[in-house]
Amino acid sequence: MLAIATMNIETNDIHSLEAQVALDLMSYLSKFSNQNFGIRVLSKETGLNEKTIKRLLKEQNKPTYQTLYLLYSEFLNEYEMDILLKKVPSLVAQRISHYSPDKKEVKNSRLEELLDTLKKEPVLAELFILAGMGPLLKSVIGFKYGQYGLKLIDKLCQMELIIKVDSDTFVLSKSTPTLDGEAIKFLGEYFSHRFAKPENAHFEGENCLSFYAESLNEEGLKEWLSVDSQAFYKKMEIANNPKYKGNIPSFTYTCTDTIETGKIQ
Repeated sequence: MLAIATMNIETNDIHSLEAQVALDLMSYLSKFSNQNFGIRVLSKETGLNEKTIKRLLKEQNKPTYQTLYLLYSEFLNEYEMDILLKKVPSLVAQRISHYSPDKKEVKNSRLEELLDTLKKEPVLAELFILAGMGPLLKSVIGFKYGQYGLKLIDKLCQMELIIKVDSDTFVLSKSTPTLDGEAIKFLGEYFSHRFAKPENAHFEGENCLSFYAESLNEEGLKEWLSVDSQAFYKKMEIANNPKYKGNIPSFTYTCTDTIETGKIQ
């Protein structure tokens, strides 16, 4: 399953650094079909020992500020300390602020290329997300999308977003760039427009469509965001439970934000 979420939502219900790191690790690892494979990739990218990552996932270790920097700079593809501190959860920022690593140049060209390509060829977005849910079968794509779909598979390979594991099977590449808010918004809006079925919109039915707007104070808005965060992680827990694994491709997209109405006279 491919999990995509921004990391700047304050999880007010989380009161320990260990719990926060474990949840964010779970979010990162959920983009891999196999958790152990994801841990190996993360270990290679950060230089952290696999056993250390597994202990953090189980909340058995209190991470050092060096470890936090290595993890969250990888999660967010951000190495500029000042910017990183603004993006990570407050519990992490408090601990990581003591670390002063050598600054690395941030390269967002791949992400920009990906978003530009997805906007030009939205069907490619479907294949990209499907690859994140599990193995992508060339025979199935050819049957559903025809030659156009097969060409897009080749394009995804050229962009190093998916890799070929055998003659008919492709999986998401470990080098897939971390998606930012703009990419998340595009994917959420596209999948909602493409697949949401308003005729089945019931809380107890085949899908869920909901919309609600109200004027809130700052505390109320934080409570809304906390509920969104809890729901997101709960859905991840369900998706990663073997009991619920199946063959129904599903997606969820949440957007809570303020409405900019301009200056009121």
